[in-house]
Amino acid sequence: MPFDEVMGKFKRGSLHSGSSSGPKVRDRQQAIAIMMSEKRAAAGGKTEYQSRKHPKSRRGTRPRGFETLG
Repeated sequence: MPFDEVMGKFKRGSLHSGSSSGPKVRDRQQAIAIMMSEKRAAAGGKTEYQSRKHPKSRRGTRPRGFETLG
């Protein structure tokens, strides 16, 4: 489901978690999670809404406890 469709159902109160007989979704974050889950299942991989996590750069760091004598 596209973002607009999911959020429209959420605002109207007709978005349910799980199946249509499941409890109504009351949290915006849960509505976004449902949308991402459905898109991921349809695409078989990552969605455009997933955040990208880049590894932190380790350049210029020293091991803990290392001190220069000078």
